[in-house]
Amino acid sequence: MNAYLMADSKVMFKQNLALLCRQKGWTVAKLAKVSGVPVQTLHGWTAGKKPVNFDQVKKVATALEVSIHQIIFGEVDPYGSIDREVLEEIFSGDVRVTIHKLGFSKGAKAK
Repeated sequence: MNAYLMADSKVMFKQNLALLCRQKGWTVAKLAKVSGVPVQTLHGWTAGKKPVNFDQVKKVATALEVSIHQIIFGEVDPYGSIDREVLEEIFSGDVRVTIHKLGFSKGAKAK
């Protein structure tokens, strides 16, 4: 990755992290408490310091309920699994679950 792209993604990370916190109404201190990432680390990221610990980025993404891709690039991961909005739409109404017993009747043998 060239230096321009690295600098650009660092700026995006900083801006996206701040935006996601504002959207949840969270301060950096609240994000630190929920994610378990030290407040000093988060302050560094919001000041433009490059994150170096992938596990910490993952914890922040989990706390903010977004993908790592979304924090870094500011968009939903195009290769991610079903989006939360899609799941909410699917399960927004009544859900009917049918349970069927799987097994063998007496005297039947497994093949």
